[in-house]
Amino acid sequence: MQTINKLKRIKKSLFSTAEAHRVGVSPRMLSYLVEHGHLERRTHGLYCFSDHPDELDLVDIIGEALRVVPHAIVGLETALQLYDLSDEPTQDVCLIVNQKRAPSRKLPDVRFFRVRTPLSRFATKRIKGLTVTTLEQTMVDLLRSGYPISGVVKLFHDAQQRRIPVELSALKRLGHRFRAKGKVQRVIEAVC
Repeated sequence: MQTINKLKRIKKSLFSTAEAHRVGVSPRMLSYLVEHGHLERRTHGLYCFSDHPDELDLVDIIGEALRVVPHAIVGLETALQLYDLSDEPTQDVCLIVNQKRAPSRKLPDVRFFRVRTPLSRFATKRIKGLTVTTLEQTMVDLLRSGYPISGVVKLFHDAQQRRIPVELSALKRLGHRFRAKGKVQRVIEAVC
């Protein structure tokens, strides 16, 4: 019980092995608490209490993944959810990572999109404290990942209805930068 009280001092729904160590709980003790049902191991190095709410919100789930891969960018379908442009939640958190820095192990509920392009070239913004691709970048990335042109056109119209601006010049520039010029041009022609 003393160990549980130490962990509760962290005051987070999810905590890392390092945070547990700072309050005096060893990795071995964490494993013991997992085995006896007091803690849940969410992913490698991240824990929560077994009585935590089953439904973590999207930001918590993304934050959990980013704690393991802090240099990643939130993108694709997960970015659409953060922009409130997706009706159905995705099963996996979509993270864009540089191929050279991609984790070697698979994380549960996370899809990595490995890219050769330096992440600094991606157009991003901050949403709820997370680094997320801009809507224009998200559209280009969706096209590059095989998303249909008609789906991106619908996404454009949905954004317009919700008064979320989409800069066609930025979309065109990113299409050229990320070798999706033809697909982006077809989207622009369809929405103009």
